[in-house]
Amino acid sequence: MFLKLRRIVRLGRREEGVAAVEFALCLLPLLLILGGIIDFGLCCNMQMTISSASRAGARYATLYTVNASGQRLAPNNLSPTVSSYVTTNYSGLLPSNANLQATLGGSAQTSTTSGAYPVTVTVTAQYYWLILGHLVPGLTNPQTLSSAVEMSLE
Repeated sequence: MFLKLRRIVRLGRREEGVAAVEFALCLLPLLLILGGIIDFGLCCNMQMTISSASRAGARYATLYTVNASGQRLAPNNLSPTVSSYVTTNYSGLLPSNANLQATLGGSAQTSTTSGAYPVTVTVTAQYYWLILGHLVPGLTNPQTLSSAVEMSLE
């Protein structure tokens, strides 16, 4: 009887599975933190790509370009257009749902004077949270990322 009691007491002191249980309890918060780092990194990368695309589009729109008669072309008359220029140069980087808009300030479309035309290029896209969208209830809707750059055609 004393041997049985001793065996029962030894069963309560065994610690072989404690490390596995502690690892399982710590794994979920660590994976949540890692998923958040990955998601925010991808979101920041997309925002930087959108900013770079809008900057490149605005720079392209402000290039000094003339037509056959020597008149300076406004950005709306460029060939290729600002939208096709940006989508061609950023084809693999911009998401498929990106929306690009180039607007020209002022009413004149062509000019031979040195007046400045402000050109605004805006790129917007939706970012869908890959990991956190499934784990955090408030992040099921996509995040709208946007960048607008204004440069002057002088």
